[in-house]
Amino acid sequence: MSHNPVLDDPKYAYLVHKQPIFFRIWKSLFYYYCKFVFLWYTPVTIRGRENLPDSSAVFCSNHNSHMDVALLSTAAGKSFNHFGMLAAKDYWFDNTIKRISINFIMNLIPIARRTANNKDDFPFINTIALCKAFMELGKRNLVMFPEGSRGEAHVIKPFRKGAARFSTELNVPIVPVYINGAANCWPKGKIFMRPTRIQIDILDPMYPAEFVHLPEPVSAFTKELESRIRKAGNTTNG
Repeated sequence: MSHNPVLDDPKYAYLVHKQPIFFRIWKSLFYYYCKFVFLWYTPVTIRGRENLPDSSAVFCSNHNSHMDVALLSTAAGKSFNHFGMLAAKDYWFDNTIKRISINFIMNLIPIARRTANNKDDFPFINTIALCKAFMELGKRNLVMFPEGSRGEAHVIKPFRKGAARFSTELNVPIVPVYINGAANCWPKGKIFMRPTRIQIDILDPMYPAEFVHLPEPVSAFTKELESRIRKAGNTTNG
C-alpha cells in the first residue's frame, strides 16, 4: 500500500506517533480514577479476560450507558492511551479547542459523516490509514458500538456493519463484550451515577478470516457478532 499523506498531517500526529507525556499522564490518571470508581462505588466483575487476543483488536459491546468506554478499558486492563474511537471529522476536528480538549481523555480518529450535503473531503481510506497507524503503535485498539447509539437497559438494537467492516479492512479481530448493569448505574438521560453492581463478559475473539469465504462476509460477520452478544445477554439476564 502506498504511503497516505494524511499520516503526515500534524493535526493527527497524536494518532501516528507516541503522544506527549502530558496527554499520556492525563489519560492514565482518568483510567485509574475509573478503576477506583469501579472498585468502590459501582463494583465491577470481569469474566473472560483469558479470551483477550495478544494483538490489536476492535472492542464491541452493547451500549446502554455513558460509562461503556471506561468499562471496556477497565475490562481489557489497559488505560485510555491504548484505545481510540471514531468521531465525526466536521464536528471534532475542524475546531482546534475541541480536538485538543477531548485528547486529554480519548484518542479520536476522524471519519466523514454521510449526509446529503457532505463533500467527501476526507475519504474512508484516510480513516483506515489512521486507524492502522494508531493500532500498530503498541498494539492499540478501537472501541466501536455496533448499535450506533445508547439504548434502553437490556434492549439490544440491530447492529450496523461498521465494526465488521473496520475489522475486515484492518485485518484485526473483534472482541465481543457484554456489559450488564451499566444502564442501571448511569442510563441515558441521567446526569449522575448511582451505585450498582456491573458484570462484564469478554467473549471469544472473532476473526475476519472466518467469514471471507461467505457471499456477503461483512453482513455475515455482523450477524454473528450480534448473535453472540445477544446470547451472552440472554444468558446473563435469563
